[in-house]
Amino acid sequence: MRLEIRAVDAALAVWTLAWLVAGVVTYSSLKELEDGGRAVVSAGAGLEEASAGLSRAGRGLHETADALDAVGSLPFVDSDPGEAVGRTADDLDRLAVRVSVAGRDARSTGQDASESAGVLALILGLAVALGPTLPALLLYLLLRPLVAQRLALL
Repeated sequence: MRLEIRAVDAALAVWTLAWLVAGVVTYSSLKELEDGGRAVVSAGAGLEEASAGLSRAGRGLHETADALDAVGSLPFVDSDPGEAVGRTADDLDRLAVRVSVAGRDARSTGQDASESAGVLALILGLAVALGPTLPALLLYLLLRPLVAQRLALL
């Protein structure tokens, strides 16, 4: 009888351990999504740095365009070379603004994803680990005296 009840105890222990391991694996797997969110935040920071570089380049082109405006006023130059450089600088300024917005959006989205993944990992890890084990353990602890008694009668 002792061996039989110990076998039932061992089976429940294995069941519980298996679900606890599954919960830890679920938590660990989903926690990796948090790292992905951090990577998106880093990419957003990189985009914002790129935007700052584009803005500096745009300012340089505007200065070049201003300098070339003087060349365009010379009588032997038939067009204004500064005008084309100015248009390019304006385009570059618009691109810098778009890249900056994309960088801010990426950082915000990455931060949200990172925070959400951490919470999701915890909740699902606990649900997988405790959902099947707690009810089974509680029920078994309540019924164990009856199980031991039945096995003693066999």
